[in-house]
Amino acid sequence: MSPDPLVVSPDITVAEALERMKERDVWSPVVQKEGEILGFLTERDVMIGIIAARLTPQQIKVEDVMSRRYGVLRPEETISDAARAMMKVKARLVVLDDGKLVGVVTAADIVRAYAETTTTSPPLKPYATWEVMKIHFEASVREAVRIMKVERVGSLLVEKERKIRGIFTERDAVKRFLVGGGDPCDPVGKYSTLDLVTLDADSTLVEAAKVMADAKIKRLPLTLEGEIRGIITARDVVEAIWRMTTEEELAP
Repeated sequence: MSPDPLVVSPDITVAEALERMKERDVWSPVVQKEGEILGFLTERDVMIGIIAARLTPQQIKVEDVMSRRYGVLRPEETISDAARAMMKVKARLVVLDDGKLVGVVTAADIVRAYAETTTTSPPLKPYATWEVMKIHFEASVREAVRIMKVERVGSLLVEKERKIRGIFTERDAVKRFLVGGGDPCDPVGKYSTLDLVTLDADSTLVEAAKVMADAKIKRLPLTLEGEIRGIITARDVVEAIWRMTTEEELAP
């Protein structure tokens, strides 16, 4: 769980919300009004609702682009409970103690907890994605965001001179590009994460979780024979935990 969550009002502009997100370095605040939790403002909401729509954050209120789906968790519930709840609602979770908001749980929180409490786990290969989406370093940010919206992916591997040089994520789109005042015609490589952290594809799920937790990343490219061939995300790890828990519960 992440305690002391950032909370924003649905009535403020996305520009105001971004300022608060930047101050706290928290990029998915809870949206709350008069004590009622309404949902989250996610990086994807901002990317699709502002950048892809060719609008400015000053034009739009939080309530116009926010995600209204969320799950609820109690402080005493387990990692497995959190994974189950997240997979059920396909969204972030709020943690309520006697009705009071005390924290949030994201996929990254579950990955971190799994890495800290698990010693052995299955290979990661069945849970990873092996058809990775790529974009050229010199392609525009506008094109990158369009592809991410159409393909419903949270990142693109950035290619230059036939080699993967980096990754462009939803957070890069919001934090580096939008908050940084970029031009949509700029090359996507300018705002990408170029110091790639990778992992051998023959590693285990918990090894992937530990790398993601240590590097504070949600997307981890996977290598086979020195070449990036796949990717595993924090949400993939959550789904794996949920599947393993479900299989254990159904076992005779």
